[in-house]
Amino acid sequence: MKQSTSILLALALFVGSAPAPTAAAQARSTKLGVTLTNAYDAFGKETRGLTHDFGFSTVIEYRGKTILFDSGTDARVFEKNIKALRLDLRKVDIAIVSHGHYDHIGGFDYLLSVNPNVIIYAPNDFFSLGAPITFPFRETEPEAAATLPREMRYFGGEKIIEGMRTVPTGRFWKSKVEFLSEAREVSPGVTIVPTTSTLMGTFIKYPPFEEHPQFIGLPELSLSLATDKGDIVISGCSHSTIEAIVRETKRVRKEKVYMVVGGFHLIPYKREYIEDLALRMKNEYGVDSVAPAHCTGQLGFSIFRKVFGDRYRFFGLGETIELQAQLADS
Repeated sequence: MKQSTSILLALALFVGSAPAPTAAAQARSTKLGVTLTNAYDAFGKETRGLTHDFGFSTVIEYRGKTILFDSGTDARVFEKNIKALRLDLRKVDIAIVSHGHYDHIGGFDYLLSVNPNVIIYAPNDFFSLGAPITFPFRETEPEAAATLPREMRYFGGEKIIEGMRTVPTGRFWKSKVEFLSEAREVSPGVTIVPTTSTLMGTFIKYPPFEEHPQFIGLPELSLSLATDKGDIVISGCSHSTIEAIVRETKRVRKEKVYMVVGGFHLIPYKREYIEDLALRMKNEYGVDSVAPAHCTGQLGFSIFRKVFGDRYRFFGLGETIELQAQLADS
């Protein structure tokens, strides 16, 4: 016997001409919908009160949670933009640092001034962010310590430096910070996905690495939000490459990637590379929609808009991408 009414939950992108939802529908969408607002970027419509600057930040509303992903370059500009957009950082439940570069972490000082107890997730980066690390060096003649008086020995000679765990205060030493090196679902539907860049990082040629220099890639975090149409992936700067981030997200989540948002880091690349990448994203990885920002580059904007057509979402400073959970009768 067919039920008279069934509830179907589907995601649909808002368009400006859509009819205004009822109060009840608005309440449901607040709980179930997804919004992403670009709060820091170097491009976008000229809007009073907003300042363009190179950097990236997006504020996300998802399943009743407020998430801050990155915070731009200048804390003063970040504060100004946040206030102009009438966003309340006191409501932020989760903050994510994509990586330790200045144009993504500058505004966290402002966040912590208004929301000191927020949970911050950061990549496992000792060099930039102060994540705990095991001391990687060893003296060539450790027995030399025996020739020294106690006061000249490290830790009075009671600890061996090699293999010692060092826990610095770090960039967010007064905060609730967790450093991630493995993917984790930190809230229902909210998964943080670590990757490591092989294109940028830290170069070490100290002994004993003179002949075989060591390269430590740059760790970064991306964000995946589960929806009925697939995952929404948010990237800060894609130093690991946006392609590698999409692949890793699909491996971890084992779901379709519906939309990719944020910086694709394509400014240095030529047209042929970007065209091939855009086609792979669409055809090989099955990405339905893109919303490039920040370091994607103007050539990247142009090519992705051409490849994705009406599935390309403009996401400049001050723009909000809004996806609402809708209820329908059948």
